[in-house]
Amino acid sequence: MSNSLPFKNTVDIETYLAFQALLYKEARLLDQEDYEQWLAMLADDIHYYMPVPARYLREEKKQAIKPLDAHIFNDYKKQIELRIARFATNLVWSENPQNAINHTVTNIEVFPTDVDGEWNALSVVTVLRSRLDGVEKRMVVSRDDIWRIEGDSLKLAKRNMLFNHTVVPDSNLNFFF
Repeated sequence: MSNSLPFKNTVDIETYLAFQALLYKEARLLDQEDYEQWLAMLADDIHYYMPVPARYLREEKKQAIKPLDAHIFNDYKKQIELRIARFATNLVWSENPQNAINHTVTNIEVFPTDVDGEWNALSVVTVLRSRLDGVEKRMVVSRDDIWRIEGDSLKLAKRNMLFNHTVVPDSNLNFFF
């Protein structure tokens, strides 16, 4: 009797564990608001995208429906850097005092792409945000990433996100997923 599974892993265990560690590190950097190190993980041509949530009836064919032409995030690296720079201005009143934020990354899957040195990493991130007034919000987002080798490190080149909520569950999104 064979001990092998009836299917092949999408990537070898070493690659999978490296991506798991990478995504956990990214979550820690975002929790600690260590944006300098987080920015270093982003490719210069990153596209960070989240459309407005949309839900359809089961009988509607998704292919036949034009997606909403609205987004929550449609940022490139310069816009991300500007969003981060805003925190230093003290004009982001909803973040002063600082909110407690925790990113939990789960459901990690990693696939090679057709491009050498690139991988597609799927994950789900749950963000728990606790404000000074005691209000807590939990947001769940599915992420579809492209990571690629640049020099001696992996860089996030593309992140498409989908809210797992019908509506945006908070009054602002002054953080990153």
